Amino acid sequence: MNIYDKNGWLDIPKIVNTCEKNEINFIFIIGARRTGKTYGIFKHFIEDVFSKDEKVIYMRRKTTQIDSVLVDSMNPWIDINHDLHRNFYFKKVKGEKSRVSLQEINEAGEEIYYGEAFSLTSLMNNRGFSGSGFSEGIYDEFIPEKLDKRIKGEEDAFLNGVETISANRELLGEKPFRWWIVSNSNTLDSPLIHSFGLLSNLEKMKKSGQEFSMLKDRGIIIILINKSPISEKKRKTALYKALTGNTDFEKMALDNEFAYDDTSSIKSEDLRKYRLICIVGSLGIYEHKNEAKLYISDHISGTCKDSFPDSELGKSQFKFYYSWVYNYIISNRISYQNLTVKFYLDKIFNI
Repeated sequence: MNIYDKNGWLDIPKIVNTCEKNEINFIFIIGARRTGKTYGIFKHFIEDVFSKDEKVIYMRRKTTQIDSVLVDSMNPWIDINHDLHRNFYFKKVKGEKSRVSLQEINEAGEEIYYGEAFSLTSLMNNRGFSGSGFSEGIYDEFIPEKLDKRIKGEEDAFLNGVETISANRELLGEKPFRWWIVSNSNTLDSPLIHSFGLLSNLEKMKKSGQEFSMLKDRGIIIILINKSPISEKKRKTALYKALTGNTDFEKMALDNEFAYDDTSSIKSEDLRKYRLICIVGSLGIYEHKNEAKLYISDHISGTCKDSFPDSELGKSQFKFYYSWVYNYIISNRISYQNLTVKFYLDKIFNI
């Protein structure tokens, strides 16, 4: 499926149509900066959601990010307000600490209410929030940038929020809530990508250049913007002409390269040259028979003495008894079957 419109922007109306036909309720969009992701979704909200008198949720990871959109110059609706002559903005609700609403001033000067804005933590603290009347939401920039701190229990916070907003609408015969989960391509090591089990799909898509994947039985669409015509045009603009052509920022902003992910050690190895020395979770730790190097794979071949369960205790025990594995990591003497197993081991050793 071609994901771009005739002008090279992400074709959100086509994606919406595909969602409607196939009962899709989770749309993951990962891609280069300013290729029409958020803009297109906001335009869809105006044309297809607000027009039916339904409300939306706008969500970011941190409360400071929600606070920032209250500033006029940081309002994410600025561009679409300008282009469509609208006046959407976020504002704090008087008398309700931490509550932020989405409003618009209409031609008559009246304030019209269109939805709510939450951070992960504020949504977690609003378990009593009723999602009735709300039909769609956008979780913007769900993949953290390099300097952002991880939020403990991030995936659980989001999933609890989804449950809170969805309530029992499907049991009552109503349509499910639809989530647009959107980000630039900083890294694939995201709690949401892991919790939805999408890492292997994204790896395959990236490797093959595939931009669209529909997991119909799970109600999920994945869009990985790899060949944006807009990104190609942006290469000729002042900022990118001034850069070297090989910075992490350019890789993320133009090429949808996951610049924070080191894939140099991802390779397939011949297990006949290795011996299984232990298992942690579902991963096998293999030692080369003739060289001082390791291979990590989710394919288990052979037997070993030590096996540690996929639990906090099990991973701590592995880290204690096999602490020397860390030296192999930092000396680049480990190869990995894929990014999934690499991220798993990196987390055990807090890398």
